[in-house]
Amino acid sequence: MSFEKPWGNYLLEAIVETKAPDMISFWPQTIAWQLLFILLIMLIIKKVYLSWKNYQANAYRREALVWLAQCSLSNEEDIRQLPALLRKTAMLANNRQLKESNSFPINNNNGGDKSNDDTGENPNTSFAIKCKQEITVLRGIPWVKWLDQQCSQSHFHEKEALSSSDYYSCERLLTQLAYMDKIDLNNIPFNTGLIQLRQQIELWIKHHELPVATEVTPACSDTDDGVAT
Repeated sequence: MSFEKPWGNYLLEAIVETKAPDMISFWPQTIAWQLLFILLIMLIIKKVYLSWKNYQANAYRREALVWLAQCSLSNEEDIRQLPALLRKTAMLANNRQLKESNSFPINNNNGGDKSNDDTGENPNTSFAIKCKQEITVLRGIPWVKWLDQQCSQSHFHEKEALSSSDYYSCERLLTQLAYMDKIDLNNIPFNTGLIQLRQQIELWIKHHELPVATEVTPACSDTDDGVAT
């Protein structure tokens, strides 16, 4: 048995299929929009790069916060390490500042001081090195004031701190905690001051910003014979 016509609707035999339109391109058609599109892509790439660079540069903050979160206020050894954590974080922040200052070109248009121009030394680099030396030698009240100057969110220094032996201010704990002969974990005022100190340390780690060469802090030049931390 054979069929004279193929299977299907014979009414559709005379229909001619229309050609599908070309796929619409997302690339702009005019030069102005093309330039704007390229500029937008470049800005996005720059933004992503700067965000990634800032994330890498703040790795020391995250590490310090992790250690602080794991620090137990019921462990005497951890408690004594709190001042050291703060100083180490300041040193790492200074190392970041020193690394960033080396990446910037030297500005020879200072107009006044020619000492750095003659030696070819970046003023920001020399200032960062000076700050590093100051971080290692500052102690007592000048160290506490220096910390407050680098962060507006934290407050370690108290202008009118009580002199009572039962009052444990952040300033007192920060300068004497590592050298206390005995730590009484059952002392309620001590534990209250310790909680406040931990909160201030956390704020400092999160929000501190070290000064640049044009921002000289008075505390950096102060000297004191207080207890080193």
